[in-house]
Amino acid sequence: MKKEKLMILGAGLCQVPIINLVKQKGFEAIVVSAAGNYPGFNIADKSYQVDVRNKEEILDIARREKISGILTDQTDLPVPTVAYVAERMGLPGIGYECALHFTNKYKMRQLCEKVGVPVPKHFSATSLDEAEEKADSLGYPLILKPVDSQGSRGVALVNGPQDLAEKFHEAQNFSACNSVILEEFFRGHEVVVQGIVSDYKFRNLVIADRYYFDLPDIFIPAQTIFPSIISDNLKEKIFNLNSLLIDKFNPQFGITHSEYLLDAESGEVRLVETAIRGGGVFISSDLVPLACGVNINELLIQQASGATNVSLEENILRNEASGYLCFHLPAGIIQHISGVDEIKSFKGVHRVYLQDLEVGQKTALISDKTMRKGPILLKGSSRQDLEETLNKVKNTLNIRVETPKGIKGIEW
Repeated sequence: MKKEKLMILGAGLCQVPIINLVKQKGFEAIVVSAAGNYPGFNIADKSYQVDVRNKEEILDIARREKISGILTDQTDLPVPTVAYVAERMGLPGIGYECALHFTNKYKMRQLCEKVGVPVPKHFSATSLDEAEEKADSLGYPLILKPVDSQGSRGVALVNGPQDLAEKFHEAQNFSACNSVILEEFFRGHEVVVQGIVSDYKFRNLVIADRYYFDLPDIFIPAQTIFPSIISDNLKEKIFNLNSLLIDKFNPQFGITHSEYLLDAESGEVRLVETAIRGGGVFISSDLVPLACGVNINELLIQQASGATNVSLEENILRNEASGYLCFHLPAGIIQHISGVDEIKSFKGVHRVYLQDLEVGQKTALISDKTMRKGPILLKGSSRQDLEETLNKVKNTLNIRVETPKGIKGIEW
C-alpha cells in the first residue's frame, strides 16, 4: 500500500522537527525549499529546490506528486503558497486571502483596525518621498519595516529624517512588493502568545516573555521564556485580545503565533504581528509542548492531512516552563570555545544548537535574527527553576573572540 504524501515548504533547521514527525506518522515527506545546504533536504523522502514563494511551480509539483496535504511551520514566507496550493487542489487549508492577511503586515494592520485590535499608528510607502511625507505626520522616533519579510530583516528604529533616508532602501529591498511600513514607536514589554485553531475554533495555549539584545536601533530577540511573569489580569487581557484577533482573521485551522507590546503601567497593548504558523526557534516544535504539554505540530499534521476529529478541548494544559537562549559574538576570529559539553549535561537543558561554531571561524557583527548563535533550549518545572539553569549556562559557556580591540566574549 502506497504512503500518502505530505508536502512541507521549508528545509531549514527549524523545519526538521515537523519533517521528522510527518515521517513518523507514516507519510511520505516531500520537502520544497530554496536551494541551499539545508538539513531538511537530507531527511526528506523526496525534495525539490524551488523558491517557496513560487506558487505556480510548487502547485505543479504538488499535482504531479499527488499530495494529500501541504503545510509549513516556523516560517512566514511559505504561508501564502501553502494556502494557494491547498485552495487550488481542494486540500485542507486556510484560503489564500486569509494567508495574505497573516503575512502582509499592512493588510494585517488594516484588518486589525476594522475589528478593534489595537495596532500602532502606521502608514505604508513605496518611495522615500512618500515615506518622508508620512513620517512627518507620525513623528520621530518611528519603526521602519518591510511589509512582507521575516527574521527582523530590514526592521529598524528611525530617529529622524536623515536616519530614514539612510535606512529606507535597505528595508524596501527586503520586501518582495517593494513596500514598507512606518509606524509609531510604542514602548513596551513584548509578550508572545501561542495558540491553535481547529475547525475555526481557537484556543490560547501559553504566553511568554521576550527579551532583546541591547543593540542600537535594531530589534533582535535574545530570549523567549514561557510562562510570562506578567500579572494574571494582564494575561487575561492579552488572551481575550488574541481570541478576538484570531476569530476575526478566521482561519479554518493552524498554529498561531502572536506578538504584543504591553505597557505594564498604563495597561495599553499593541499588536506587533500575528502569524498562522508556529513560533520560530523551535517554539512550536519543542517549547510549547514542554511548557503546556500540547504537541501542536502533531495537531497541525492531523489537520493538514484531512483529519476531521481534531479536538482542542481534550488537551489539559500543564503549567511548566521552557525557553530559548541565544547570543551573539563580536566581529573577529574565534580563539577559544569551552563549556559546550558541560551545558549539554545540565538537567534543565533540553537541546543545544552550537554545531556551527568552531575555533578559527570568522564572525561578523549581528544585523538580523539569522546571525544569532544558538539556540540553547531550556526546560524547568517552574519559571524560577528554568532561570536558575539559564544563569548556569551563561556562567559555563565560554567563547573568546579576537577582535581589533582585543579579546572579547559572548554578548548575551
